[in-house]
Amino acid sequence: MKKGILLAVFASILWAIVNPFIKQGLGYDFTPMNFAGLRFTLVGVILLLYTWHRGMWQEIVRCRKLFGNLILINMFLGYTAFYFGVDFVSGAISSIVMGLTPLINVLLAHLLASNDKLNRYKIVSLVVSLAGLLLIVGTGGDGEPLDGRGIAGIVLLLACIVFQGYSAISVSEEKGKVDPVFLNAVQMFFGGLLIYGVGIGAEGFHPFWAKPMGFYASLGVLIFISVFAFSFWFMALRAEGTKVSDLNMCRLINPILGAVLSWAMLPGESPDFSTVAGMVIIVSSLVIYFKGEELVRRFRRPAAAK
Repeated sequence: MKKGILLAVFASILWAIVNPFIKQGLGYDFTPMNFAGLRFTLVGVILLLYTWHRGMWQEIVRCRKLFGNLILINMFLGYTAFYFGVDFVSGAISSIVMGLTPLINVLLAHLLASNDKLNRYKIVSLVVSLAGLLLIVGTGGDGEPLDGRGIAGIVLLLACIVFQGYSAISVSEEKGKVDPVFLNAVQMFFGGLLIYGVGIGAEGFHPFWAKPMGFYASLGVLIFISVFAFSFWFMALRAEGTKVSDLNMCRLINPILGAVLSWAMLPGESPDFSTVAGMVIIVSSLVIYFKGEELVRRFRRPAAAK
């Protein structure tokens, strides 16, 4: 379990730095689906070259349900929603909303997984995190109420969390069937091609050559993150003794690190009271999740002594 938690922490740290680089890349006259499709297809090529082995196509056919789930739900639906969501809201708010990933996935695990049920401390943790979200939704990055585009962006980010949470549970339930790095290679390559093809049809083709160096730097960082983050995550999901809900709580690293990087890297973005307060409330749910029972026990002990 400790190995799984450690791998999940590594993946979460990498994912936490994604949003500012996506915002930067999209700023170079590039559309969300074109950018996402290009990124993931290149990641898939790199990983397939690394994991190429005899019988790989038979392996894909044998586990076609798992691969189909990851390609269609995790990659296509999940990342299409994610890229448009990030494009619609500020980098800091997108990072903080994505910080709800673990809490929503705890609920999904309770509903879908066979051995990962809610207890009262997890329920309280969910309620606290939703209170933080409501505080964030009320304001944009400048402290003003969000417009329709901003609200749509948050809805898309929440849809992304649901799609990817469902896929994580399916990977966890299929422990040991497929090498995690190969699993990542296949979902990235075919999912990236699907996103790119639909993006060209819906958004038009956007050439990726003759761009400023900043575009390629952002793309390079995102490719590096995708190569390692999902591989670490799939390894964590397959580790013995780990639960999807416990691993997902590690992703509460995302709202803090992601928001701080957005405020530091992106022009015009700076912290305000409501976003910082919402972030603190969401992160406090981690304490309730892991230490709620212990804190209640400590509180009751002095009362009983009296």
